[in-house]
Amino acid sequence: MISIRILLLLCATIWGWTFVATKICLAYLDPYELVGLRFGIGLPVLFLVIRLKGLRIGFSRREYGSLAVGAVIIGLHFLIQAVALNYTSATNTGWIIAATPLALAGLSFLILKERIGQKEIVGIAVATFGIIILVSRGDFTSLGWLTSIGDWLILASAHTWALYTIATRNISRSRNPLTVTLLVFVPVTVLCLSYIVVAKDISTIMVLPPDALVALLFLGVLGTSAQWFWQIGIAKIGATRAGIFLYLEPIATTMLAIPLLNESFTIVTACGGLLVMAAVWWAQRK
Repeated sequence: MISIRILLLLCATIWGWTFVATKICLAYLDPYELVGLRFGIGLPVLFLVIRLKGLRIGFSRREYGSLAVGAVIIGLHFLIQAVALNYTSATNTGWIIAATPLALAGLSFLILKERIGQKEIVGIAVATFGIIILVSRGDFTSLGWLTSIGDWLILASAHTWALYTIATRNISRSRNPLTVTLLVFVPVTVLCLSYIVVAKDISTIMVLPPDALVALLFLGVLGTSAQWFWQIGIAKIGATRAGIFLYLEPIATTMLAIPLLNESFTIVTACGGLLVMAAVWWAQRK
């Protein structure tokens, strides 16, 4: 059981570090190139994992509708995040994206008519205040923070992930989530790679500097493998207990972004981030 917890800790750390790796890659690649190359590397890795586990890749005609909707949403999700990270820090991204469970609760209430309790309402209110602190950098006297496009796009990506979860909820329950992930990423990858071939100069991609290559391989190989780690963890200790490890994701982002990207971590960032995390904990506690 200790090994499973180590695996989940590794998963949360990898996901936290993907924001830093994305930031590094965006110095040399545009969002379409980044998404295409990331999943061009990641899909063979995911396919290999599926083969090693002996999973069957087969869906009914009706299920392909859900997969298509999921592909559109997840493509938008990663493109929005890539665009956003051109305008905001990896540190802010890690803390804002932590509000995703609350976005899921709110959208499930609006779309699926699922019950939302007092804990969720309080959590959403507190998290909203924490996000405003993060976006405004604690300066409420100036309204300039309302134009912080990067932070707002990251918040939007928390909602696109929630929409993706809702759109693929039923099919992920009846099929293995790894095979669902593979199928929804295929059209996204094909479209982005086609864009690279048609509209971009491939020679510039072939001469990426070492830091960008390492970051891209990290996103493609480890960022994708983390999906496998997560499924193992859920299978062994359950989704609720595994979910606790996701609280470490923004901490992992911050710990790498400060030395690698020279990003700052201020008292204001700490207060805003802790409010978001406390709100998510409050809303999800039993």
